[in-house]
Amino acid sequence: MTPSTSQPIMLDLASDDSSSDEKVNDAPMAEDAQARKGKTPAKSKKPKPPETQLPHRLSSLTRSIVEFAKFMMGTTGRDNYHLPDPPTSEELKQYEAWGIDYVQAVNAFHQEQASRNDIEDEAEREHLKKKELKELELSLQSTRYEPAPIPPNYEISKHFKDQCDQSFRLKGFPRITFQWNKPSLEGSSWNHATADILANQWHSWYIKDRRYSPSTKLTVDAKGVIGRWLKTAAMNQAQKPKEESSENSTRTTQEMNTLRRHREQRRVQIARHRHASAMRSVPKQHKEYLSELLLANDMSSDYEDDEDPEVPPTRILPFWRSKALTDLLHELDVATIQLASSEKKPNLIKLLQRKETREATELEVSQEKVPTNVCLQGFNKYFLQDTSILERRQLQIDETPKSYSLTQALVDLQKLTCKSNAVPID
Repeated sequence: MTPSTSQPIMLDLASDDSSSDEKVNDAPMAEDAQARKGKTPAKSKKPKPPETQLPHRLSSLTRSIVEFAKFMMGTTGRDNYHLPDPPTSEELKQYEAWGIDYVQAVNAFHQEQASRNDIEDEAEREHLKKKELKELELSLQSTRYEPAPIPPNYEISKHFKDQCDQSFRLKGFPRITFQWNKPSLEGSSWNHATADILANQWHSWYIKDRRYSPSTKLTVDAKGVIGRWLKTAAMNQAQKPKEESSENSTRTTQEMNTLRRHREQRRVQIARHRHASAMRSVPKQHKEYLSELLLANDMSSDYEDDEDPEVPPTRILPFWRSKALTDLLHELDVATIQLASSEKKPNLIKLLQRKETREATELEVSQEKVPTNVCLQGFNKYFLQDTSILERRQLQIDETPKSYSLTQALVDLQKLTCKSNAVPID
């Protein structure tokens, strides 16, 4: 798990500083003055706070936040992981009761502090107040907390695990989990508080893991990322089949290895057909540029086979690849079939035909082979945002301007593949 740092990354967390509540807003006073003069007060136009855009769901930054949350719940992995059970009705009652006791105790503490006059020095009084409040919170922490087990072979240290557990204990939780049957942050106070703590703890861990200055402020909505993941996590977990016996698992692995080899062979075939079709269709002056682009086997999209061998497979769109390049490759498939002889056409249709299209999953993205020496316009903008300068250099991304764009290549190709009675209107 290596989050990208190529983009600035605003934690959506409640501040512990209460000074913002004490600021005076002069706008109401001004409006009252206007009203006394018989004038209609103008409506104050408060600027809308900028919306924080969540990182792409498949980005390394999203995976960092989600994997951190799963680690704190005692599980890791992008495929075979098991979520903890939701809180029991008894745990929910205990958490709600703790919240009531906490609010009453803290309110009583502040009332007592307000009537205190034994210390005149303001700085000393504030220091003592914070110290006593911390002691009060420690006395109110959950006494029935059960930390999740530490998953093996993971890069988050026990220090951060203990620190996160202590934060949940201080907030009255019995353990770290979500109400999976209420997969939102708005409809569950338990989920809202859990996501809040996890986002705060991830922020602390990420800053230290990347060796940034402790004063660094990240602008990623980690809490929002957790909320987005929560909506799909429970559903995906419920759809997973029950564990098979070791014998069946071994057999399935062997079958998958065979399928993987066959798929790789077909990917090579597809790449060759697309290259040949491009060389027969593209203007001569641009053939060399597209020839180099299309020769890479990893340029092809991957796919998953249907259980019925007679049903076309599902196309899986790689995260790294741009829409312009994807559309061009698919149009080359159309050209390949049109250029084939009547004898070869049935086999080519079977090779190239797809039932439907979907985006890659987290697991599939982590296993993608990104080709090197591809032009900049061949990459998805979200992939580029998620790629550091060093990673771009490693991929040898060609950033030189091209006189012949992939979009223009698609337009030119469509002019050749389009039927005369179905010419698109510009």
